[in-house]
Amino acid sequence: MAVTKIWSIKKTLDKAIKYILDPIKAKYVYSYACAPETADLEFELTLDKNSRSGGINKAYHIIQSFKPEETSPEQAHEIGKQLLEQHLQGKYEYILTTHIDKEHIHNHVIFCASSFVDYKKYNDCTKTYYQLREASDVLCVEHGLSVIPPNQNKGKSHYEWQMDQQGNSWKTQLRTTIDMCIKSSKTFEDFASQMKTKRYEIKYGKHIAFRAEKQKRFTRAMQLGENYTEENIKLRIAQKDKLPIKKAKKINQKNEPLSVMVALENNKKVIESKGYEHWAKLHNLKQNAKMVNLLKELGITSLEEWEQKKISNHEMMNANILEMKAVEIKLANTQFILKQLDIYENTKGIYHSADKQILKSDKQESAIRLYKNAVKALKQTDIKPSKHVKDNLYQQLQSLKNQQEQLYEKNKECKKIQKQDRIIEQNLMQVFKLNHTKNTDRER
Repeated sequence: MAVTKIWSIKKTLDKAIKYILDPIKAKYVYSYACAPETADLEFELTLDKNSRSGGINKAYHIIQSFKPEETSPEQAHEIGKQLLEQHLQGKYEYILTTHIDKEHIHNHVIFCASSFVDYKKYNDCTKTYYQLREASDVLCVEHGLSVIPPNQNKGKSHYEWQMDQQGNSWKTQLRTTIDMCIKSSKTFEDFASQMKTKRYEIKYGKHIAFRAEKQKRFTRAMQLGENYTEENIKLRIAQKDKLPIKKAKKINQKNEPLSVMVALENNKKVIESKGYEHWAKLHNLKQNAKMVNLLKELGITSLEEWEQKKISNHEMMNANILEMKAVEIKLANTQFILKQLDIYENTKGIYHSADKQILKSDKQESAIRLYKNAVKALKQTDIKPSKHVKDNLYQQLQSLKNQQEQLYEKNKECKKIQKQDRIIEQNLMQVFKLNHTKNTDRER
């Protein structure tokens, strides 16, 4: 079981790095695309190249804490490496240390707020935090560690999305209930009373909000669409016999992509609204016809051929991802070497001039540290600094970026195909379910 936390570092970057490198606490130390002893200076150089994007965050600090006595320092450190490899994707310089000074083993990570590959800032938001946490949980399961069950997941899960498509989501049900109550209400007070009868709690304020009996949070009516603000609900009640509700502009069906068929069985919206039931049946017929035509265009005439096509598309997607990762690794390595060559060129003169001085300024001391680490890094990669080498590396870099761009475009197409495959799969299940129900009814 691992608990993950992340926060930004705005000022005390050197102190934060010094803390996680404390030899009394840190059992293992690992760094990527930087040296632990000069990481703060290298982060600053990377941030300088990204100054146009603004922001005051210099780095981010992650803590990954494990359950006491459940893992070893070696395993915790390995999980930390795998987590960073997945989450940062080789684009950010970082230091990873594993501390054993407390009852629970824990990893500390400090990574630069800007990528040294494309110089884009790390997007610290709710979505990226949950991606980090989910990646950590998956790795814990793979290593046989326990995982904290999720309690309040942000965003919309696949299940919620599926329920929404079938007309069973909170918002879909709320819209349906509001529409029904408006139709049978003469005043807003009437409407509120009927909503309470339908077991909806109402919260008044700047924006009116509703909460179903088993729902955890209130849903603002304005989030349901323009027709559901408090003002428009009152207007619809007062003028429902005079003014029709504004309908969405019809879209040419020929240009619409294939979409998910609506599950008719046990669908609350279908049961309560004959109009919706009629629309859903018509929608399903259109999507079924569209799906059959699409399968014909793909040359698929049987379920076996469909399964093979689906597997082939999945393999193509995986091959594309592996190729993208390989190019990204080469790109990161090339960027790292170019960074060290830049440091070498910019600090070489300062290093040699300061070498003869007894007292050195802070700027000179920093330059000396950077120069020594650059020399060490270039020796490890068998690179001898020269203009010819640097020019070749820039050519390689441009070639890799072109490859990356082409692979990204291919990946977009693969994602579209994968999305289409998922819709076809769901629609086929609906068709088989419908046919099975019809056959059962005939037998009776």
